[in-house]
Amino acid sequence: MSGLEKIINEIQNKADAEAAEILNAAKKDCDAYLAKQKKAVAGEVADFEKKALQERELYQSKADSGADFLTRNELLKAKQNNIELVLDRAYQKMVSLPEQEYFAMILKILDENVLPKEGEICFGDKDLARMTEHLEQEIQNTARQKGGSLKVSKNAAPISDGFILKYGMIEENCTFKALFDANREQLKDVASRELMK
Repeated sequence: MSGLEKIINEIQNKADAEAAEILNAAKKDCDAYLAKQKKAVAGEVADFEKKALQERELYQSKADSGADFLTRNELLKAKQNNIELVLDRAYQKMVSLPEQEYFAMILKILDENVLPKEGEICFGDKDLARMTEHLEQEIQNTARQKGGSLKVSKNAAPISDGFILKYGMIEENCTFKALFDANREQLKDVASRELMK
């Protein structure tokens, strides 16, 4: 081998060694860069998964809360409907009482509402037709006990049950419907307590 070939071989070997060293260094840099990028990507993926999990949990919580609200709302509506049914039945039962019990109820309501004044009591057609002298006497006695007097009107009032008290320009509506409406909230409370037992 000539001297020139030796020099070329030596240069070639050196170049190969330097190229191998450069490739080794480049591979190390690439491996280090890839490891760094994998770690960064893994961190981003973990953050994304954590955020997605939090959003999913928040969504689930809102969905559960919404479902609970709808359930409670539907239960409340059902209870309110049942209370209204109970009140309607109570009203129907009251207006359908046998005559003796019905007029006993009338006298009780009168006792609670009569004023110590001179006045008039008005009934609807149905009750006016069932009026007895004994009942008229009971009405007058109740008024007297309260320091007043009542005359039973012979003209029917446009009502289906109960009565209307008139004291001059003042009228007191004592129909069962008016009494139910005036005490509706209190009656709802009573019905609600009964339904919750």
